[in-house]
Amino acid sequence: MKDKSTLAINGGKPVLAKPLPQIHNVGDKEIAAAIRVIKRPPLSGFLGVAGKGFLGGPEVCALEAEFAKKFKVKHAVSFNSATTALHGAIVSLGIGPGDEVIVPPYTMSASATAILANGAVPIFADIDEKTFCIAPKSARERITKNTKAIMAVNLYGQAADYTELLKIAKEYNIKIIEDNAQSPGAAWRGRFAGTIGDVGVFSFNIHKTMQTGEGGMLVTNDAKAALRAQLCRKHGEAVVD
Repeated sequence: MKDKSTLAINGGKPVLAKPLPQIHNVGDKEIAAAIRVIKRPPLSGFLGVAGKGFLGGPEVCALEAEFAKKFKVKHAVSFNSATTALHGAIVSLGIGPGDEVIVPPYTMSASATAILANGAVPIFADIDEKTFCIAPKSARERITKNTKAIMAVNLYGQAADYTELLKIAKEYNIKIIEDNAQSPGAAWRGRFAGTIGDVGVFSFNIHKTMQTGEGGMLVTNDAKAALRAQLCRKHGEAVVD
């Protein structure tokens, strides 16, 4: 006889008789917005030439402007996924072959593969056992002459220890990239997570807090980094400055 405390996996009675239904949180406002885009030609306002079209159509530009205002940054650059936004973050800081980026292994694979995609080398640092975010002490121990950045991954709705990470970045003259896919709205000393480092990335993937099915956003206060990210987004097709 199994008692009520026996887990279902060990033969106990399952709490749910069948799986929970998938969440579908698209409402009338989202449907109306999608219809508005479909009815307004063209479907994509991006042009690979210098000029207004280089930055995308009116809906894209409006989203970026509202995002920048909400998170109090100077520049927001939208991407088709947070993975490509991470790729753009590496590009935006001029990180390339032979450079090293310190990153925690306790994260989605894109944090590391975005580094590899640019010819750079991911160097794994340990995580803080209390927050599961990157441990500053471990990151410091892995800095070499080739280190160009630390990618801090904010997890479970909280921010990494930027008090220490910013000290390290200043001491060694390296950049801070924030993979903020899982902590939109989290704060550190009155600033939004994702906006504390040199470049931050947000995710709109179906599993995230803010989700559109897929999508990503890069934010920065550095005009040069924003331009490089915009060029990366458009395959470097146009000279715009």
